[in-house]
Amino acid sequence: MSALVIEDVADEGDLIRVTARTRDDPVPCPVCGTPTARVHGFHGRRVADVPVDGRRVVVSVRLRRLACPVLGCRRQTFREQVPGVVERYQRRTSRLADQLG
Repeated sequence: MSALVIEDVADEGDLIRVTARTRDDPVPCPVCGTPTARVHGFHGRRVADVPVDGRRVVVSVRLRRLACPVLGCRRQTFREQVPGVVERYQRRTSRLADQLG
């Protein structure tokens, strides 16, 4: 999870909730490849992670919605992805998906 900044870890009894956000580094546009850090908005994702001590772990991640700086690019805005942690459309982290097989 090195691509994330952990902001809080809360023990809720049978659940451990991790609150995180992405780093402020520039991200390449998925269409034209131009790096950008211009934030258009934010998007929240909740994914399950590997259990700890028999308790469920849920990671709440705040992802940035970025604006492509290239005027002719067909992708004007896009959500940043966190490969290896939160993949597109997943409800589980990649670590948990690998363990479940």
